[in-house]
Amino acid sequence: MNPEINAVPYWLWAIELVVTAFFMFGYLTVYLNMTRHAFDEIGSHQRLWRMGLIPMTYCTGIALNVLGLYSLTYSLMFYSLAVFVFVFPITDEGISFIEYVFRALGIIMVGVIHHLPVIAMLQSVGFLALLVWVVAVYIVRSHVRHHLLINVLMNVVYAGLFWLTLPGSAFRSGDSQLTIEIQGILLYMIIATGVFYGWNGMSASRKKTQQITKIANYDTLTHAKSYSLYHKESAEMFATYRRTQKPLTMVELDVDHFKVVNDQYGHLLGNQVLILVVATLQDCLKYYGDEYQLYRTGGEEFMIGLPNTDLKQAVPVVRRCWEKVRQQVCHYDDQAVKITISLGVSQAIETDASIENVYKRADDSLYISKQNGRDTITVNGKSLQVKQETVTVSDDYAFFVQGIYDDTTDGEARIRNELTLHYHDRKTNKWRPIQQNELKNLSIDRLFRLLKEATVNLVLQRVQLPMSSQDFFNPEVSKRLTAFMRSADGPETLTVVLMRLSASAPLQNAVHSYRLAGIDVVLDVTKCDAEMYKTLDKTHPFDGLKYTLPSSDDLGIRARALLEAQKWHTQAMDWAIPIIISGITTRSEVEWAQTQVKIHQLSGDFYGAPALPMIG
Repeated sequence: MNPEINAVPYWLWAIELVVTAFFMFGYLTVYLNMTRHAFDEIGSHQRLWRMGLIPMTYCTGIALNVLGLYSLTYSLMFYSLAVFVFVFPITDEGISFIEYVFRALGIIMVGVIHHLPVIAMLQSVGFLALLVWVVAVYIVRSHVRHHLLINVLMNVVYAGLFWLTLPGSAFRSGDSQLTIEIQGILLYMIIATGVFYGWNGMSASRKKTQQITKIANYDTLTHAKSYSLYHKESAEMFATYRRTQKPLTMVELDVDHFKVVNDQYGHLLGNQVLILVVATLQDCLKYYGDEYQLYRTGGEEFMIGLPNTDLKQAVPVVRRCWEKVRQQVCHYDDQAVKITISLGVSQAIETDASIENVYKRADDSLYISKQNGRDTITVNGKSLQVKQETVTVSDDYAFFVQGIYDDTTDGEARIRNELTLHYHDRKTNKWRPIQQNELKNLSIDRLFRLLKEATVNLVLQRVQLPMSSQDFFNPEVSKRLTAFMRSADGPETLTVVLMRLSASAPLQNAVHSYRLAGIDVVLDVTKCDAEMYKTLDKTHPFDGLKYTLPSSDDLGIRARALLEAQKWHTQAMDWAIPIIISGITTRSEVEWAQTQVKIHQLSGDFYGAPALPMIG
């Protein structure tokens, strides 16, 4: 049964045109939605959506042809729609050559069906011209949807090839062939032009919506997904985990020493670091597919969602991310700024009530990574041995912080932070307080960089810094401390603790220079000998004293130390200066300090062991 077309009165043709417009508007809406899933969204079903466009085109086009075959009165309308449904998809942007071939075969198929039998010279030439047209459209397909002139030219050529080469058997007996050809070409061109404007209008609206959505869902600086999208999608990941019991692993990470980079090199370099970190992480995650998602949840804080992934599978992914970021370097003038990240990893478990439980464990693990010197991966509280063997000397040193507390305030308020230099022992992989002879490996520049890194990471910017006699009386150190105190990166207050007093040193002048810079000076009297006491008895220019209890567990030794502390407290009262008792380990020692000698500035492991300062 060959397709047969009959002419209709122009008033009926006008009605068919209106019906056609409504159909094409609905068709465009559906097609636009499918292309959004197929080309705009990244996900596991994107390929299925792209593949689905081809069978949808064939099914719709064939159905319209069948309707035209059995509805002679409206055959012109149905055949025009069918032809356009096959033509329109070949102008999709972003399709592959294979996809184009499958779509073009639909056009050739409908052309052959309507032009059978291809016996006359006109039909033969028309068929060859159609093949040339298909090739030409492939070349200019990226311009057809957006340039009216090209669009009209393409459709005029096709409409002429289709309608003007139809065999005589395609026209109903008694109808004017010219009338049908005119009505067919006009209807097709009106459809094509209307779709051109409709598609571009809908596309512009979609792009505007996408821009608004991107602003809301994506970080404008790094283009990582935003916190709001993390909140939504992480909950969806957890719901999927609960429903399917497929594993879910979450990773929290921080860019190490980011505040130092911002303060030392400026926000432009800080932005460059964030952009580079995100680009590196996204490349790493893309290596494993499209399921893994990266979110920026804070300034330098990020989350990675690893659905359908357990800890055993997640660790190589996280390690690869850590290694790739570690290889990156940002440049500032002639300086190379190394980038590292700290990561905490946790997997969802059966007892988790929400994604917040998983996040809490990942956050706790991240905290441990920071405590262990940063640049580390911690999985469920256990840090992995991931650092390379070749570590520079500067990587082995860091200032640890321990609070000094005033027990006269509610809740024993932290009033200062004492910074002590620690060394990372590679053999034991542990940090320990540095020995005096190990300081020779560190330049003054490096010491002050470490000091600045530690200070900017403190919530309470009141710093107490122990100093050797050599450093205390060194004019260069005094000058650098003065500049640091007065700089924008300096602490709110700075107190230096002279660890040992030399009788021959120019004490008065040195203390005076520190005070001029707004720096208080405290003397550590733990190992004060008779000669030192004579010097102090003559002049006591200090702002306070410090006495450290021994680390011994022997009760007798600690009792004698407490008596010695009491003696120094009495001396401090005579000089009208405070005294700090350090090394407090038990509640009984706190009570002794409060009740026996009224000492109120205390520090020690009872309040918390020294630790790397956290960004707060």
